[in-house]
Amino acid sequence: MSMRSQQQNTPGSGLARTAALLGGFALFSRLLGLARDMSMAWLLGGGAAADALVAAMRLPHVLRRLLGEGSLSMTLTASLVRLRQGGEFRYGVRSEACDGGAEKSGNAALRLLARAMSLRLGLALLLLTLLGLAAAPWLARLLAPGFSGPELERTVVLLRICLPYVLAAGMAALGMALLHSMGVFWLPALSPALFNLVMLLAAVAAALGLCPPAEALAVGMLCGGLAQWLAQWLAVRRLLPDIDPRAHDASAGESGAGGRAAANAADARADREISAGAWRCLALLPGGVLGAAAPQLAMLAAMTLASGLGQGQVAALYYAERLLELPLGLVGVCLGMASLPTLSRLAAEKDFTQFSAQLSTALRLTVMLSLPAAAGLWAVGPQLVTGLLGHGAFDSQAARETGLALLAYVPGLPAFACNRSLLAACNALGLVRRTAMSALWAVGGTLAAGLALARVLGPQHSGMAPALAVSLGLWLQCGLLLLLLQRALPDKSGGDPLRSPARNLFFAPSWLPGWKDIWRHVLAGGLTGLAAEALAHFAEPLGLWPSLCLAIAGGVLAWILCLRILRDPDMALLAGRLRKKTRVHIVDGNA
Repeated sequence: MSMRSQQQNTPGSGLARTAALLGGFALFSRLLGLARDMSMAWLLGGGAAADALVAAMRLPHVLRRLLGEGSLSMTLTASLVRLRQGGEFRYGVRSEACDGGAEKSGNAALRLLARAMSLRLGLALLLLTLLGLAAAPWLARLLAPGFSGPELERTVVLLRICLPYVLAAGMAALGMALLHSMGVFWLPALSPALFNLVMLLAAVAAALGLCPPAEALAVGMLCGGLAQWLAQWLAVRRLLPDIDPRAHDASAGESGAGGRAAANAADARADREISAGAWRCLALLPGGVLGAAAPQLAMLAAMTLASGLGQGQVAALYYAERLLELPLGLVGVCLGMASLPTLSRLAAEKDFTQFSAQLSTALRLTVMLSLPAAAGLWAVGPQLVTGLLGHGAFDSQAARETGLALLAYVPGLPAFACNRSLLAACNALGLVRRTAMSALWAVGGTLAAGLALARVLGPQHSGMAPALAVSLGLWLQCGLLLLLLQRALPDKSGGDPLRSPARNLFFAPSWLPGWKDIWRHVLAGGLTGLAAEALAHFAEPLGLWPSLCLAIAGGVLAWILCLRILRDPDMALLAGRLRKKTRVHIVDGNA
């Protein structure tokens, strides 16, 4: 491990505990999402209606993932933490403004900043939504060029129902970023659960025959976004003081016209600072969101490729992606979001030794958890598709196509998970434009690989080409982010005295997991997959669900035993933190 001597005093234990808390909430949300997708598969199956709905929901769904579940929030959180930590507001918004000291003053200034940002972001998103509604026919042709006739017309109608979700998701994301910057993680982590609950209610309405299934689910998406928006902003209004931090000394107010003029001038300067701070945060959004959007944009490109491969391919790609989201939400997203506020604070303080230690811990935990998840999906993925989705209109052909797409997604799972922590580090360092370039390379690589693989794999397995291309594109972005941080961190840290001569020889950064760590986790992940596959085959006569449960339990047990036998310190760290009582309110990733 790269920073063995610092493990006991680094933020790593707090990171593990915060990520475990977020993982619990994410598990609840992902299970609700799984129930939502099961209901969608039961109502629509994998035919033309499902293709039309998936195509219509794809752009709002991508924007939901960007705005409502992490990417926009990641960029805004880093900006807000830097503003608060760096003391950007000088005129009447520091510790003298409130009787509670610097913390109250920072929250009071944050409220004014939130008000300014919500106005500007809301207007921009409203304009974007109106433009999308007007351009819906062209967007539908761009998203699904293989559609025509009634299928295309229905896609346009559903797209117009879903697009207003963009406004709600963006405003909810701003509320999430404000809560993250104050160290409140649990409510943003539960926000997707609200969305999924509303979608399930819409599915129930469709099942009762109150409205057509596709239209009901589209309306449910919009209402779910409104529920997320309301929940985040009610919490923000409660946590941020409803006072004006531009307070002035009482003697200035009693000194007549001169004092009032000075107070008005100070207010004007404070307003300009708040406005400038809001614009600085928002100016980073295009590059920051684009950098974190590589998985969503790559999957959008994959759907464009899948629309020309035959009926049902778009829906199969969607269902496989949703099953992939269950381990991703528990590993990469939680660790990336848990580490972001602390990384941003350490970057603002120029403490790059602790910054490297925090990033090293996040990457080690990500590798430790993502490899067995990928191996487990490889072993029992097709059986999971059949067991979870194989009901109602979801026939055996749809199950086969979805299972193949899921297997093609599996190689990219570790890259997807690691990219979240790498993007958190890049955002904390302000490397926004370069992360955006990495996303563009990933999307371009996905399109090129998808076109090539569709010809190489042949007709029987061509459905795997889009998902496999996404995996390759994510690995390309992972390599680019590693190179970006390798160039940025040594210049900022002035070198790491703990780095061994061997690491200096091979130019391996100190924040990367060591080869011994990688070897342990690869071995444990491989044994996890082998044990799960063997148990699933052994218990096959017992039925689908008994064999699945035995395979999953056996794989997890094999993973734990392997790491225990190898005395993996990260497993010991994670197990030690999970044994302690978990508090809901965590500040800056430290319990």
